[in-house]
Amino acid sequence: MQTWAKRGIQSAFVTGGLLMLGTGIASAQENVNPDAAPPAVDAGVTVPVKVDQNNLGTPAKSLNVPKIDRTISTDRVTSAVPTRTAAPVAHPLVRQISDRVQGTALQSVFRGNTIQAHVDVPINICGNAIAVLGNSEAAGDCEQNTHRDGSIVTDGSGQAIAGNVVAVNHVLPVQLTGNAIAAGGNAATDTTASQVSTTGGDITTSGDQGAISGNVVAEQGATPVQITGNGVGAAGIADATSTAYTFASSEGDTTTSGKNSSISGNAVPIPLAPLAEVNGNSVAGAANTFTDSSQTGVAYAGGKTHTDGDPATLAGNVVEPALAGPITVDDNAAAAGGNATAISETVNDSKAGGEKATSGHGSTGSGNIAGVPISLPVAAGGNGASVVGNALTDHTNDAKSTAGGASWSQGDKSVLSGNIADVPPASAVDVCGNGATLVGQAAGTCLNDVESTTGGTQGTTGNDSVGSGNVAQTPLAAPAEVYGLAAAAGGQASGSADETKDIRSSGQPNTQDDHGTVSSNIVTAPTAVAPQVFAVTAGLVGNTTSDASNDTSVTAGGDSKATGKKSSVSGNIVQAPTSTPAQVFADGVTLVGNNSTTGDNATDMKAGGDAITTGEAGSIAGNVVSAPVATGTQVLGWSVGGGSNVDSAATNDLDSVAGGDVNSNGDNGSVSGNLIGAQPAVLPAVPGNTVAAAGITNSDVVTDTNVVSGADSYSSAEDASVSGNLIHVPATAVAGVYADAVAAAGNATTTTDKVSNTEAGGEMLTEGSGPLSAREMTVPVEAAAKVARIPVEVVGQATTLGTSDDTQLTGEDSEGTLRATQLKGIQLPKGVDKLAGATEIPAFHGLPVNTLPSTEGITAMAGQLPTQGLPGLAQERTELPAGPGGVASVTPNVQGLPLGQVLEAAKGLLPGAAAQRSLPSLPVTAPALPLVPALPALPTERSLPTLPLDGPASISGLNLNPTQGLAPQADERSLPALPLNAPAISLIDTAKVFETVTGTL
Repeated sequence: MQTWAKRGIQSAFVTGGLLMLGTGIASAQENVNPDAAPPAVDAGVTVPVKVDQNNLGTPAKSLNVPKIDRTISTDRVTSAVPTRTAAPVAHPLVRQISDRVQGTALQSVFRGNTIQAHVDVPINICGNAIAVLGNSEAAGDCEQNTHRDGSIVTDGSGQAIAGNVVAVNHVLPVQLTGNAIAAGGNAATDTTASQVSTTGGDITTSGDQGAISGNVVAEQGATPVQITGNGVGAAGIADATSTAYTFASSEGDTTTSGKNSSISGNAVPIPLAPLAEVNGNSVAGAANTFTDSSQTGVAYAGGKTHTDGDPATLAGNVVEPALAGPITVDDNAAAAGGNATAISETVNDSKAGGEKATSGHGSTGSGNIAGVPISLPVAAGGNGASVVGNALTDHTNDAKSTAGGASWSQGDKSVLSGNIADVPPASAVDVCGNGATLVGQAAGTCLNDVESTTGGTQGTTGNDSVGSGNVAQTPLAAPAEVYGLAAAAGGQASGSADETKDIRSSGQPNTQDDHGTVSSNIVTAPTAVAPQVFAVTAGLVGNTTSDASNDTSVTAGGDSKATGKKSSVSGNIVQAPTSTPAQVFADGVTLVGNNSTTGDNATDMKAGGDAITTGEAGSIAGNVVSAPVATGTQVLGWSVGGGSNVDSAATNDLDSVAGGDVNSNGDNGSVSGNLIGAQPAVLPAVPGNTVAAAGITNSDVVTDTNVVSGADSYSSAEDASVSGNLIHVPATAVAGVYADAVAAAGNATTTTDKVSNTEAGGEMLTEGSGPLSAREMTVPVEAAAKVARIPVEVVGQATTLGTSDDTQLTGEDSEGTLRATQLKGIQLPKGVDKLAGATEIPAFHGLPVNTLPSTEGITAMAGQLPTQGLPGLAQERTELPAGPGGVASVTPNVQGLPLGQVLEAAKGLLPGAAAQRSLPSLPVTAPALPLVPALPALPTERSLPTLPLDGPASISGLNLNPTQGLAPQADERSLPALPLNAPAISLIDTAKVFETVTGTL
């Protein structure tokens, strides 16, 4: 490096004022006393630079780039980078003064207050090949290690404005290795590189019995940058083979205390551990590029934080923002008029922060914790894109990201102490395994395994306190990704991805309070959401293929536990968990071309959990307001084609659960142990639809969804007032447009097997005694609508197949049948147009249809028929006259027809007399009919038309053997027909006549 450049960098630091702070970096040869007191101000920037084994190809010749091994710092430019850079010391002038004041009265001037700012930027440039109108070749084996000790030990006990620490320990390593760049030439490299950079250390101080003492503000950063194994070609050939490893850490625990103090022992750690990577990418413009890379990145920052604030004022509080997550652009291929191939494997681990513990026992405004841990891994890998070219990728990604940790505190016998606030978003953003082309070929392949976690359990207490031990949290677990997609216009594209993802935000809030006021309450709003698009294809005069598998677990928050015994406005829980997946997968759309997509989904989502508390002997205590919301939004298995062949296949297993059981106790309490809830569960189902226009489309879907909002509720209110009441509004809504097929001059086929369970609320139970106590009120709300299995044909063929088995549970409903799929009311069998009236005869057991009853049979019924119940009969009589004409005037009628004529005329209609069965007794009693050996010819009440063979017969609206051709009178209704060989009515079981239609199609 030129002398002027070195001096320019030094001058920049000087003019920036850093040297004026009296800082310095010791060389490896300096003697450092680890027992020396830390300087009041110690700041510096170090840039170790290592350049080795790089090659530049020119038209004239291939040149090896000169080796550089230097360290640039605010103190001096050294000639060599030591393997382990020694710990920093103060500027020589400051050190000299510090030595002289040891053991004197001036020793207490600084009172242990320390400002330390260390930033290290190691740079490793190795094994790169650059060809410009020539050929270049490099082979590198590179290693760089740096270390700085940033540990701090000081003390401010028993003093005012003492032992405070402001620290920055940040390492930002840059690794630029194994890249091949070709411009009008050929570039090739084969490189192995390693870079290890560490800084930081534990920070220990104390502010016990002090005032504004022992406070710590510490930034701990590990932010490596890695650019390795890339191949870029323009009118040339670039070939890169690379293995790279980077490790960066700025770790250390923070320990302080503020016992018996004022505004002391507070801690603000700021751990940052994101990684930035651009590795293994292949880019070709009128060129050929190939990359085969393997890279590993590790970043750790921060550690545990322990302090104490009891008994104290505004002491022992902790605020920790933390950021973790690799941000990577790895193994992508892009080709424009060329060929690009990328094969790589990426492994990353990022961790920021850790457990936080403090106490505010017997204090005011102490022992509180606020955390904002953010875990955000972002990856774009394994994607292929081409324009009049070929792009191919094969990518594996394994990422783990963790931010924050559990929080513990105590606020007993305190005021505004031991409270916890937590905002812990956990996410993962992925664009992986996609292929897109314009007049070319592109293939993206990705194997993705990601874990993202933030926070943990929050535990505190607020016994005998005021405004203490409360917990407020907003857990958010939200993966957002697009993978396994394929899009082609005038070409061929494929996307393939295998995804495994575990996203967790925060944990269980747990607090306890006896004899408190406005203490140990919990407010939580856990949110689980999953916007995911995968295995989707789209083609325009092209061919597309996608195949993706998704295994995702999303968890936000956990069970809420609180107590408020013998307390006032304590132990209450307000929770609003939501679980809302939003997934689009296994769908294909093509206009002129061939399309095939396959998606396999297994998603498990959970927001919140059980809410358990108590308000025994309390006032406005132990109440729960719970408003969980669960949905199951998915669009899957659609195939839409115009002049094309489109096939889509999907399997789906979704669990979306919000909230859980709610349990409280308001015994001997006032306005305590009440449970108020609204639990909506919504399932919009749209799987397996297909549309074909001058083409062929097929959809094959197997889906199983479980959407649950809330669960059982229990409370008690013995000897209480306005307590133990349950007020719930469970609501379910099921809407579906699925398994429909539309064909216009084409063939559309769908086979959809659908199973769903939608559940809101559950069993409710309360018991107790007292005014306005132990009451229960529930208002269930249901809605359902569907458009399913409807074939629509316009000069085409549409086929719908499959099954549907759905349940809908609302509140305490235990049957579980989907009401929308049930036919309302009692369903009559075909041929019966109304139920029997109060005075009509029900179905006859034992009455054969093919043989009408004889007069002897009627005689046998004497004493059993309620004659006044038969229409058209004269007033009831106990005895009929005997002898000539004694019965001539008796003309019984059934629906206006003379019974005798009907029986006589119908005998000729029967092919043969079947063996008659005895009629059972009707379950009613009636005046006895006289025994008549034979009935004389009955007078004709009206003329009857000739009865055809299919003539009717009807009794009380039940069609026994209906026929056609019998003209009814004006007040009679026309009768439908039954075939002659209809089964005997004796075979009709009235218990089975009115069957219930379930949700199974």
